Amino acid sequence: MEKHPKQTTMNGVEIKNPGEVLSAEGLKNLVAEAGIDGSTPKERADQFKNVSLEDFAGLIDNINRGVQGSADSLILEDGVMKIGDKETIPVEYRYEVMNELIRLIKESSDDVNPERLGDVAALGIVLLHPFQDGNGRTARIVGSIFHKEYDDDGWENNYGIVSESRDVARARGGFMINGYIPYLPEGKSQSNPEDVIAYLESLLSSEHKDDRLYTGPFGQAPLYK
Repeated sequence: MEKHPKQTTMNGVEIKNPGEVLSAEGLKNLVAEAGIDGSTPKERADQFKNVSLEDFAGLIDNINRGVQGSADSLILEDGVMKIGDKETIPVEYRYEVMNELIRLIKESSDDVNPERLGDVAALGIVLLHPFQDGNGRTARIVGSIFHKEYDDDGWENNYGIVSESRDVARARGGFMINGYIPYLPEGKSQSNPEDVIAYLESLLSSEHKDDRLYTGPFGQAPLYK
């Protein structure tokens, strides 16, 4: 790990107490500490179902702080974040939606594709948008844990891609990985907790083979392999 050279996040949020930047190895250590250390996506998905809401919240907070080099949490304590010009879930409903997200994951069928399970967790992070910055990177990293690339010899390079800020990628030019983008049904709002919960539930219960449900770094994973 190395010291983060900047005192602000990419969105200009002040980092009052700079820390270490999270490395690929550091991520795997964090994930293992949360009880997710299986050698295959399926094993990790099964372990994920035993993780408590508090442990999941702590894991994504640690990941978010790590990718931004902040020793302090960057959780948004009040107000509403936006994805583009669309508001996300108000802070006061955040716990309810995260609790439902974890419940849906725990109660999902054992036959659900681990990649879809990871994508749903990542989409939940995007829709909750709990951090002042780095929500997209945090989601991409969490989703990647349940994909086969996490087990490849080239994981360190893959981690560098999924954890790269979009602003840095744009400035670099060339290839830029897709982020997680949810597509709620027409008439539904990403700022409405009930709509968001229903959307996440549908991703774990119906195949929707011909529908575009979301985009992500690895495409749209089928519900079942």
